[in-house]
Amino acid sequence: MSSSHSPLHWISFTILTLSLGGVYISTLAPGLTWAHNGADGGDLISAVATGGVPHPSGYPTYLLLAGAFQLIPLGSLAFRMNLLSAVCALAAAVLVYLTVVRLPFFTGSLLWEAGLVAALAYGLSPLAWSQAVITEVYSLQALFLALLLYLWSSRLEDSSPIPIRYDVATGLVCGLAMGNHLTTLFILPVAFLMGGVVRRSNELQVQEKMFFWSGWNIQWKSIGWRLAGLVVGLLVYITLPLRAASNPPINWGNPATLKGFLWLVSGRLYSGLLFGVPGNFILPRIQYWANLLIDQFGWVGLVIGLYGLFTLQGSSVKKIYLFTGWLFIAFSIFSISYNSYDSDVYLIPAFMAYALWVGLGAAALIKLLQHRKAWLGILAGMFIIAALVITAIMHYPAMDVSHDRTAEAYGTAAFNSTPVDAIIFTDGDQVTFTLWYFRFALHQRPDVTVVVTGLLPYDWYRATLQSTYPSLSVPGVAHGPWEATVAQANPGRSACFATYQNTAAFSCH
Repeated sequence: MSSSHSPLHWISFTILTLSLGGVYISTLAPGLTWAHNGADGGDLISAVATGGVPHPSGYPTYLLLAGAFQLIPLGSLAFRMNLLSAVCALAAAVLVYLTVVRLPFFTGSLLWEAGLVAALAYGLSPLAWSQAVITEVYSLQALFLALLLYLWSSRLEDSSPIPIRYDVATGLVCGLAMGNHLTTLFILPVAFLMGGVVRRSNELQVQEKMFFWSGWNIQWKSIGWRLAGLVVGLLVYITLPLRAASNPPINWGNPATLKGFLWLVSGRLYSGLLFGVPGNFILPRIQYWANLLIDQFGWVGLVIGLYGLFTLQGSSVKKIYLFTGWLFIAFSIFSISYNSYDSDVYLIPAFMAYALWVGLGAAALIKLLQHRKAWLGILAGMFIIAALVITAIMHYPAMDVSHDRTAEAYGTAAFNSTPVDAIIFTDGDQVTFTLWYFRFALHQRPDVTVVVTGLLPYDWYRATLQSTYPSLSVPGVAHGPWEATVAQANPGRSACFATYQNTAAFSCH
C-alpha cells in the first residue's frame, strides 16, 4: 500500500486539517484590523463591498473570490474576508502536505510524518500564519504557488508525454495568480520551462522538468498550451474596467480608461520601491532576513531543512531543488531589495520552499533511522513535529489577533466625533482605509466626505470624488496645499484630519 493511500496518511491529513484550521480560527481577527501590516484590509473589503477597484494592481482574482465569501452569512464583512485568508492558508498547507507524500523517491508508511512536518513548518511559520488571520492577498497567492508545486510534483518521474490538460492547468493557475499579485512574474520562468524543455537521448527524447542548456530542446507545443492557459487566466483583468464603469467610490486609477488600466495593473505607483533600498541598508536587510528565517522554523527546522537540501541525491531531488531553489533565491532578493516597511511578506514563497526542504530532510532522516530501528524513525518524526509545535506555541501570543478591535474602535470614535457634513482629510493607509470601510462598506455617516490628501494630485481621484460626492467642490488645480485648496472651495463645512504616523490621530476644526 502506498503512503498516500495508507490509513496513517488519512489520519495525519485529518489531524493537519483540524489542528491547523483550529489554530487559524482561534487567532483570526474578528473584524477590521491593522495587525500584521494589514492596513490594506479596509481598502480591499470596501472595494469588494462596493463593486470597486482597490489599490494597484487591482487584484481581480482576489476580488472575485472575496465577493463569493462576502455572501457567507457569518460575522461582519471584515470577518468573512479574514476567513477567506484562513481558508486559503489552510489549503496551501494541505497542498504542501500532499506534495511531499506523493514524492516518488520516498516510500514507506512513515512518509506521512514527513508530509506533516513540511505542512506544519509552512502553516505555523509566523509569516504565513500572520497573513492567515487578516484580510490580505498573500494567503491566496500562497495557495496558487502550492497548487503549482503540487501539479509539478506529479511529473517528477513520469517520462510519458505531458498531457495537454497538465500544461493548460499550469498556465491557468499562473494566470489566476497574476490576477492576484504581480510577483507571479518571478514564478513564470520555472513554471513554463519545467516540462516545456526536454533532453535529448541517443534514440528518443525523455521528458524531464529540469534543464541545462546543453543538449535540451524546447517543446513549443507544451509551452504553447501553457501560454493558452495563462491567457485564459489573465482574462480576470477584464473585470477591472467593468467594475470601474459603474463609478464606484473606490476606483483606483479608473481602469475604465486604457491609461488608467495600464497604470493600475502595472503597479506603476510602487515602481520606485523595486530595488529601491539604499546600499547602506542592504547588509542590515540581509541580517534581518537571516533572523527571520530562523524565526520561522526554529533551529531544529532550520537544521532539518539544510539536511534535506545538502544530503539528498538523485535526478528527481535535483529537479525539486531547481524549482524551490529558484523560489527561495528570487523572492529573497526581491524582499531584501524592495524598499517597503512590510517587504518581508514577499518571503512567503521562499519560506514555503524551505518548508518543503524541511519535509525532505525529515523524510531522509526517517528513512535512514528506519533501516536501523523502526521506532527510531517514528521517534525522529515525532521529535521534529514537537519542535515545530513548541516554536508555534512561542509565537502564538504575537499571532493572536482574535481580540483586536483597535481599527474598528478608531473608526467608530472618529465618526462619532465628526460634525455634520464635515470633510475628513486623511493621511495614512491605516486611517484612510478604515474610514472607507465605515463610510462605504458599512454605510455609516453618509453626510461625511472622506478625502485622501495624498491622492488629490491624481485626475482620476478628483473625478471619483466628484462622482461620489456631487455636492463637493473639487478644484482642478491646487493653490497651495491640496487639503487647504479643497477646504477653501467648500466654505461652511467643518474640516477634520485623520492621520497615522506611528499612532492614529483624529481632530476637527
